[in-house]
Amino acid sequence: MGIGDRAYMRNQRLAREPISVTAWVVGVLVAFFILGLIQESAGADFLGWAMLAERAPLPWQWLTHGLLHDGFWHLLGNGLILWWTGAIVEREQGPRALLAVLAAGTLFGAFAWALTGLGGDRSGLLVGVSAGVYALMLVALLDKLDHQITLLLFFFLPVTLKVRWLLIVISLFTFLGWAFAELPGRHAWPQWHPAWNDSIAHSAHLGGLLLGWLAWRHFQRTNAGPRYAQVQEPMETEAPSPSFETPPEVNTLSRPLTAAQARAELDALLDKISAGGFGSLTPAEKRRLEELSARLR
Repeated sequence: MGIGDRAYMRNQRLAREPISVTAWVVGVLVAFFILGLIQESAGADFLGWAMLAERAPLPWQWLTHGLLHDGFWHLLGNGLILWWTGAIVEREQGPRALLAVLAAGTLFGAFAWALTGLGGDRSGLLVGVSAGVYALMLVALLDKLDHQITLLLFFFLPVTLKVRWLLIVISLFTFLGWAFAELPGRHAWPQWHPAWNDSIAHSAHLGGLLLGWLAWRHFQRTNAGPRYAQVQEPMETEAPSPSFETPPEVNTLSRPLTAAQARAELDALLDKISAGGFGSLTPAEKRRLEELSARLR
């Protein structure tokens, strides 16, 4: 195939990659959030079927509560973590594993939340996919504990730390919130009162973390993702350029090439330009491209 036969030389668009399952999931959550805004503005109630009611819950509500969120910041937090860790799980384990972990984590979190309220006030409602997102986070990051990541604390303060410490802090905060805020706040115990009050379902987060750890162990034992990632990916946001075998630098005067050999070598260089741009070529490859182009004129 010559240079004139390529799509980018014929002014044709290259085929677009399909939208990832992670992006579809985030899109569905945003769509339900917009429906919730319409519900509030219209004074209607057409999403009540999805909330998990602690008293007499309906079967589908154990999963559908994850479609709803209690405000913009709740959605933003879950959406950002889902976009980050969900993409890692989808790349390394596949889209089916992503959906399975997200659904199982959401379900496990709902069960943990319901068990925390046994014997106490059972008039609460649960919304949000936080438990499923926490499960995805563990599956995505437990094998990257020594990786360095930079977080924007409060969206403007950069903080760099190891993944290990991020997971420790999140797990510790979740457990303390469950033991000292949510658990005593849902029971009228005379000798154990909440140290602070919040509306966070820490028990659901704990359930998601537990499910995530179990799922990660399962993937480690079964090596469930050989088709998606054999090499550990870097944590940078920008995907690395595809690697190609570099055509060997050959002294054209010392060994003549046939027309077929020269065209094959030129094709390899053009493939690299197509994938990574002209800047992806090394200086030696650029010189070689000029030599081959002149030879085949």
